[in-house]
Amino acid sequence: MNISIITEHSFWWLLPIILLSVALVYGQYYYKNVLKNDLSPARTLALASLRALVYICLLFLLLNPSIKYSQERIEKPLLIWAQDNSQSLILGQDSSYYKNKYSQEVDVVLEKLESKYQIQKLSFGQDVKTDEKFDFTDQLSDYSSLFAYLKDNIQRGDQTQIVLAGDGLYNMGNDPRFSVQEIKCPVNTLALGDEANRKDVSIVSLRSNKLAFLKSNIPVRLTLKADFCKGELLKFQVKSGSNILYRDTLRVGTDDYFIEKDFLISPSKVGLQKYQVQIQPLKGEVNLKNNSSQLIVDVLDSKRKIAICYDSYHPDIAALQSALQERSNFLISLIDISKQQVDFSDFNLMILYQLPSFKSEDEQFFSQLKRSSLPFMMLIGGGTKIDSFNRLGLGLNLAQDKNLYQNARIKFDPNFSLFEISKENQKIIEGFPPLLSPMAKFHFSYENNTLGTQVIKGISTEIPLIVFSQVNEQKQCYILGEGIWRWKLQDYKLNNSHDSFNAFINQMVQYLALKVKKNQLSLQYDKVYKETDRVLIEAQLYNKSYQLTNNADLKFLLKNENGDEYNYQFEPNTDVYQLEMSGLSAGDYQFEAKVKAFDQEFVEKGSFVVTSENLEAKYLKANSKLLKDLSELSGGIHQPLSQIATLTESLLNDNSLKSRIFVENNFSFALNFIFILCFVVVLLFLEWFLRKYWLGI
Repeated sequence: MNISIITEHSFWWLLPIILLSVALVYGQYYYKNVLKNDLSPARTLALASLRALVYICLLFLLLNPSIKYSQERIEKPLLIWAQDNSQSLILGQDSSYYKNKYSQEVDVVLEKLESKYQIQKLSFGQDVKTDEKFDFTDQLSDYSSLFAYLKDNIQRGDQTQIVLAGDGLYNMGNDPRFSVQEIKCPVNTLALGDEANRKDVSIVSLRSNKLAFLKSNIPVRLTLKADFCKGELLKFQVKSGSNILYRDTLRVGTDDYFIEKDFLISPSKVGLQKYQVQIQPLKGEVNLKNNSSQLIVDVLDSKRKIAICYDSYHPDIAALQSALQERSNFLISLIDISKQQVDFSDFNLMILYQLPSFKSEDEQFFSQLKRSSLPFMMLIGGGTKIDSFNRLGLGLNLAQDKNLYQNARIKFDPNFSLFEISKENQKIIEGFPPLLSPMAKFHFSYENNTLGTQVIKGISTEIPLIVFSQVNEQKQCYILGEGIWRWKLQDYKLNNSHDSFNAFINQMVQYLALKVKKNQLSLQYDKVYKETDRVLIEAQLYNKSYQLTNNADLKFLLKNENGDEYNYQFEPNTDVYQLEMSGLSAGDYQFEAKVKAFDQEFVEKGSFVVTSENLEAKYLKANSKLLKDLSELSGGIHQPLSQIATLTESLLNDNSLKSRIFVENNFSFALNFIFILCFVVVLLFLEWFLRKYWLGI
């Protein structure tokens, strides 16, 4: 550290300051001073010098001096070691190496690099962490989150090097090739993992409806991938406990085999049912963790009573009735509302065929429908009186200038997510004859989900044909066309059965018929969570007037399958309660929510399942091409793990990055330093003391 004194005015002012100080001292100690005869010249000179120093110090302060501190700081270039911390690295052939030796070798490399770089270690997988230790426990890989973190937190792009060590496999986030260019510094990649071509069969995905009824047929879609298994037979089965529900055999045709297999299973028990899908291991297959997967379905037991209401019979009604009678859990009643009153309390779902019509505009019927909050399916066609329908205020309005209709086929919306329809069934139904649909503009007052849009004269449009909506607690479905009886006939003509048509109608009705309870204490949660998910539960507490309140303490007791109990408490949020839990391991959980309010205790019990998707085990062949692309796009170097020494030398010999020397100057006014004033006081005290001592006064 260098210390110097600078002044606001020239140091030449010190000369008159010294002269003035000498003149003052001369007048005090030599000119007309009676004490000079009592002191020797040396002692007089000593006292005069002390007083002169006092005058010089005080007068020097008039120059507004300040003290300058100069300190040199050496800043090394920054090197970030970003380590892929996902499980895929320890699931392959080299698992022992990565568990025991890899971290030690990285530390040795970083010690060498510390001679030139400031080192910062990051790990990434599900999240980005500033870890000093790599344990390879993350269940997901998200490269794009790493680059987002670097973009937000790293500023010195021209003095920064990044070393990304990973296997190039990601199963979360966006393609990192789009985000790597945003961080504006080189990304040097170190390829880890196993790139050998190995025989492997994996379950890519397993999908089905989350909810189903007892003894109904549940559509399941199994996606399989087989690498380097050409000519092999894949045998798989679906089990519920020890019972085998489905089995099949597929022959692999290529070394890069991919197939989606649709099939049906029928649940025989109610509640959360677990179905295990297993692929028989092949000879020579190393990775067996991706040969099995679990499907969980919430199976309901209660029968649903359905009323099909109309005032003029139509072949569509017979088609609907026959399709729904295929299911043992549906009880179907046909009601001609022009001849019979409807007791809404007897039913769980209403199907309204072209009502209100030109024949009947029963306003009382629709008033009761709205008050009942019963879910309904409404088919609108040439017999529907559009003006009367619009006046009902159900949440859908048809703007029709003239009484015109058009033929429209269906095209399924890929974004529809309320329930799953197999691709095979979609393809079949999209080939069915067109429905007769009103030529109108459809306006929804509430959020809606379009199942299918209209194809008119071979041209796909955004006009809805089948739409689901919900107004408060009332589920709604609108089929905006008539003539579905032709779908049933076409299905039989193409497939010698009505299975596709029946399954489609039943899936829509099954979704609508799900019963929603309304208690003073109600909880909203999913029945199935992934191990990597945050478990979010929302609770609503209603007073006796059925108004929301959250003033009482709502407690939550969670119990896992081992009997371990965990206590939580809901947090009030606006007018509801919310609870968030994370880090739950895979397994079955039971819970109890309890609150004391309104002079009574409310208790809600339930259960959910946390599943392990094991995404890291699905693909274990390293993707070095992705890593190489990242380096090329950012101007970095790509090396395999075997060439880590070469990468190290390249980083050490990079002459474009050098340590920078920064000089930091700090200033402080002399008046701010108390030691200067103390020095003046000491001089005055010393002068006084010597005078007292030498003169004896």
